[in-house]
Amino acid sequence: MEITSATAVTNLASTAITAPKNNSSAANFADLLVDTVKFAERKEAKEASFVSGRLGVDLNSNGVPLRMVYLDEQGNRLTASAFSAESILRNTQQLGISLGDLKDLGRQLDAAGIGYKPYDLYKGTGSDHGIDFDDLIAGGLGTAYDWTRDANVAAKGPGALQRLEEAAALAKSLNLTAHAEVTKNQGIDPTRFTTQAATGASPRHYVMFNGSVAAWYGSSEQANQASQLYGGSVTDIASQASANASVGIRARNSSSSTTASHSEATQATTSASAADQLQALINTIRGSGVAANVNPLLQVLGNWLR
Repeated sequence: MEITSATAVTNLASTAITAPKNNSSAANFADLLVDTVKFAERKEAKEASFVSGRLGVDLNSNGVPLRMVYLDEQGNRLTASAFSAESILRNTQQLGISLGDLKDLGRQLDAAGIGYKPYDLYKGTGSDHGIDFDDLIAGGLGTAYDWTRDANVAAKGPGALQRLEEAAALAKSLNLTAHAEVTKNQGIDPTRFTTQAATGASPRHYVMFNGSVAAWYGSSEQANQASQLYGGSVTDIASQASANASVGIRARNSSSSTTASHSEATQATTSASAADQLQALINTIRGSGVAANVNPLLQVLGNWLR
């Protein structure tokens, strides 16, 4: 599994997703189809997983916020978008929806234990993806990174450049400010790494990190191969966690008054192109407002095989 940092990324939703390795891609795609069908059903029923005023949030099959839902005064679904700060700002502006509705939406997600804030959206990965609703309401960018800038945009093609220019124009039109306490542009937080579950496979606790890309593997052999390819180091998160626990036990049983310190994880997370492709597919199917009489599975397959 590989993860992307949102730092210097144009489109939040196109990178904030875990990408399975080949041995579980079929299972992951099956999960994608399930999510798509559920979205079509909710759209027909004019529902969202959580609703506050004219805003709602839909979750994927793993309980992670996947898309924003925008409603009219009667609670009918108008449209949906990716779960991104830019999409929220653009759609609320166009539809005349108050950002104040995010306040109670955040309270509901907090009460349900749903991570949605920066560094909380993809738990255990250290990813800086996520949205700070309070910061959006206060006129900030709402993210841990500046989505109006991208140092690598030239390598992503003309489409990426256009999207970046549109994002910057939106921020300027709304007089947004990058609040330093939220938009820190620090990238991945390696202290948040945990073992990652894998559909139909053993948990992945070997992490390869080279300073810009991190990937989880089920075996040290796979991780070391990736390390040789990308020039990174390998850490066994499970062994590290076990060592930390042992330190804590010794400290509690010792007569010393010194508190045991837990060593921090030394790896961080970023993404691979497969993650971008999969999320782009999700955006196409779920954020485009496909008519209810169109089979969503055909939309998925058409884009998948393209």
